[in-house]
Amino acid sequence: MSFSRKLRRKSANKLKKNAEKEMATKIALFGKMASNCLTCEEPFDKMNKEHVMSWSVVVRENEEKVNLYCPNCWEKAMEIIQGLQERFDQKKENL
Repeated sequence: MSFSRKLRRKSANKLKKNAEKEMATKIALFGKMASNCLTCEEPFDKMNKEHVMSWSVVVRENEEKVNLYCPNCWEKAMEIIQGLQERFDQKKENL
């Protein structure tokens, strides 16, 4: 067995171990996901394909918090953020 082959194998094993650790962390956080929208408290059905595909999940790994938003609340939040960004850009141009 050559030295470089040994290094490649060791590196690959390390990458695999890190990936498995990261996946385990994400699975643990998935268990902390709420069963309703954080804003309007509309119920979320994990078995409903439409809900799974359209709802937004925000993971805050540092806080170990998982926030769930229905499409209506997510759209309103994005509109507010876009409005704030536009106002910020206008103020920046005026300076």
